Amino acid sequence: MQPETARWLNESRGSFGAAQTRFNDISSMEVTGAGALFMSAEYAVKAVIVERYGFLPPSFKTQHRIVNLSHRIGLWWQLPPYLRAYLADIAPLDPNGLYPRETRPRDPPRTYETLVSSSSNAEWQQRLTTAPRFIEYIER
Repeated sequence: MQPETARWLNESRGSFGAAQTRFNDISSMEVTGAGALFMSAEYAVKAVIVERYGFLPPSFKTQHRIVNLSHRIGLWWQLPPYLRAYLADIAPLDPNGLYPRETRPRDPPRTYETLVSSSSNAEWQQRLTTAPRFIEYIER
């Protein structure tokens, strides 16, 4: 494993830890924790990119769409179905995205905060349970 790959994986673990801590501290999820959970997955995907290319190409540095990234690098079809479902589930939680992202008007418009709060604690707990499995899969 290359040093830069290890660095991205370490960032992934750190972001996951921040999300888990945030969830535990307030017994629910909020935007900071949701963003950290998303970034954890993004960093793990970027670790795969570094391992495959030897570095992180500039075109991938600012790319945050984790499902698109995983397709572009061939990772998507290597993932077990439950990890593909996990990535698809957290993809809308991109803290770098612009909201609302809807194709038809909503009243009131959905914001990132309402997107995050629309999930139950059980759904967040499931995501937090799956996140380290995703990181472990990428490490292997």
